[in-house]
Amino acid sequence: MNPDSPRSAAVAPGDLAEESVAARIRERMGDCSPAERKVARTLLAAYPVAGFETVAGLAELAAVSGATVVRFATRLGYRGFPDFQRALRHELEQRSASPASLYERIGAAGASASSDLASLGDAPADDVRATFAGLSEHDFATTVDAIANPKHRVWLAGGRYSGFLAEYLQASLQQLRPAVQMVPRMASLRAATMSGFDAKDVLVVFDFRRYEAETRRLVQHAKARKATVVLVTDRWVSPCAGDADTVLSSLASERGPFDSVVPVMALIEAIFEAVLTRLGPPARERMERIERTVQELELL
Repeated sequence: MNPDSPRSAAVAPGDLAEESVAARIRERMGDCSPAERKVARTLLAAYPVAGFETVAGLAELAAVSGATVVRFATRLGYRGFPDFQRALRHELEQRSASPASLYERIGAAGASASSDLASLGDAPADDVRATFAGLSEHDFATTVDAIANPKHRVWLAGGRYSGFLAEYLQASLQQLRPAVQMVPRMASLRAATMSGFDAKDVLVVFDFRRYEAETRRLVQHAKARKATVVLVTDRWVSPCAGDADTVLSSLASERGPFDSVVPVMALIEAIFEAVLTRLGPPARERMERIERTVQELELL
């Protein structure tokens, strides 16, 4: 990495509005030495708790030297390990922010006061551009491969805030291929469904800040049974990232008490388009069969 590049500059806590600690770890892992990658994997496996260990404690967990831990923090762009931990504390404050606390901090000024209706689309458009610029091409391609594989069963799940996003992707994918379902919410049905998970299953979960413990348990269960896990999350990165095979992050700027879902919806549509292209004629034939069924049942 070029030491003069903006990404290698020392990081102040406020700068994490642009990039979370977890995102930095995942993004820079490829630039790390083998020993530094051990630190990265240790942090992601027990994120964010492992980051609050002492240098010696984290070094012991990762089975590396203390000097390696300090070098890793510097590799991420921090001035040292204390600076890394300050940034992590700042991130935790952001990750747990409620709509009420965001409104208090940002206030009504966070929303555009412009009288020009056309300009109201500028910030969401910027969010979409930032989201796609920050996506890992490898993770996006791997996600599409997993979903488009006809041997796989695809399951989707979300939380209180993000459940409708999972349902939207599920409804879209059902038009292209069979075996696409929501993970049931009812406890008995969820248990019956999850008990049959194996390497043929793909779990796509949506988890955004104020992350839900129930979603984390679902991901850990699926991963323990060799399922492929796709995580769709925000700039602060869900704790599920440590168990996910691919992570797709939405970068929405703070403009009010609720994070925008515009970049997430754009990401969902990009996944749909990529899967449609990958499946090709079988997807078109399925859509045609669905349309014939709609006509036969007079559903429209």
